[in-house]
Amino acid sequence: MWTTGKEADIYFVVGLSISFVLFTLEVLLGSVVVDDFKYSFFFYLDIVATLSIVSDINWMLDLLVTLVGERSIVMSVNAIPGVLETESMANGKIN
Repeated sequence: MWTTGKEADIYFVVGLSISFVLFTLEVLLGSVVVDDFKYSFFFYLDIVATLSIVSDINWMLDLLVTLVGERSIVMSVNAIPGVLETESMANGKIN
């Protein structure tokens, strides 16, 4: 937020999407090729790390909300302290 503007978001989303696909392939290929990787500590660690990227990719989060049907997921992920006060002050209303 300090070095880029809103117009750069698409590049971050594309980069994160590519990273998600590559990490998913790494887990899948590691499960097939590497002995004792499947169901090991590092297997589960890689899955958690890969799934943690989903909250940063808007289209994947929207898909997850559509599949699950919970709007509270988006609200909890996008909750930024102080945003409501900032928007209120910007509109000329001070609460």
